[in-house]
Amino acid sequence: MLEKISQKLIGYRVKAARESKGWTQDQLTQGLGLNDRQSVSDIENGKRALKPDELLELSDLLERDIEFFIDPFAVAGEAQFSWRAAPEVPEDSLDGFELKAGQWIGLLRWLREQQDSRASVLKRALRLSAQSSFEDAQERAESLAAELDLGVIPAETLIDKIERELDIPVLFVDTVEADDGKSISGATCHLEEMGVILINRNETEARRFYDLAHELFHALTWDAMKPDHRESNSIEERNKGKRIEQLANNFAAALLMPRASLNKLIDGNRQSDIAHLCEVAALLRVAPVALAWRLFNLKLISDDTRRDLAQEKQRPSVSGAPKRFSVSFVRMLHEALENGRLSARKGAKAMGLGLGGLTELFAQYDLSAPFEL
Repeated sequence: MLEKISQKLIGYRVKAARESKGWTQDQLTQGLGLNDRQSVSDIENGKRALKPDELLELSDLLERDIEFFIDPFAVAGEAQFSWRAAPEVPEDSLDGFELKAGQWIGLLRWLREQQDSRASVLKRALRLSAQSSFEDAQERAESLAAELDLGVIPAETLIDKIERELDIPVLFVDTVEADDGKSISGATCHLEEMGVILINRNETEARRFYDLAHELFHALTWDAMKPDHRESNSIEERNKGKRIEQLANNFAAALLMPRASLNKLIDGNRQSDIAHLCEVAALLRVAPVALAWRLFNLKLISDDTRRDLAQEKQRPSVSGAPKRFSVSFVRMLHEALENGRLSARKGAKAMGLGLGGLTELFAQYDLSAPFEL
């Protein structure tokens, strides 16, 4: 039973369960009847294998089901999240959603490993630090846009390039909402071998792309600038946020609105024409207020034009909300079920869906369910 998952991952979960209970390693050592604390340290570091009777004892002591320790899809104790959520979203709602998201990400990792498509050991980084200037963040974004060949309208190819070139999966999900409709916008999940970006698929198109670019910054700078577990997604809070968040905002703006794109799309004779600038914002899939600040910071428009443009409303998207999760994730899941590497029951459980819900998910991607209801 213990061979299905590495001892290293079991160790992560032992540590997570112990810390959740508020126990020290000494307390767990005593509870397990071991000779010294080093034994518990070795278990948590994956250096010492757990015996079946010890696993049963751990389950009782730490008040966790055995499944918690041996679930191949769990990421407890190893995944680190940084959420962008409205202040109105309760902490317990965010914690509950994080557990659900962890199951999706754990299943995604397992599916990638089954296809032998694990991430490269050479991680992409932006060579930025908390001491970097906002101009540095913008320059890195411009360079990345050119290196990835994002084109004149970066939003059109950004998702595909993030997944294919940077090997960072992007999942569009339904998130929790507070009573007044405020919600979670997105998150970055950091694992040792990969990063994952989560985006609320029900946000406006401009908000989705902005959050995607913002979370990409965190995915590419996590080791140098670990973000807080929770950040506000309100514009007011964002504008007076911590330096790391401000760097991420500057990066996101320059990635979605590179100077080269602005030079091509904006008629030099119409730089104060609000209708024209709104058309450019719609093309770039950004909000008029975001374009207003980007142009003002580049000294391309006056403060009066900035104020007028910032008052304009974003044009509604004709494409609608993206499908749940992603094409690659759903296809990998379908293939694993079809080839018998994963049972429909386990797949549905990990996705947080019943078999009917899993069938509906596949139907969205024009795939027939490889199981019977």
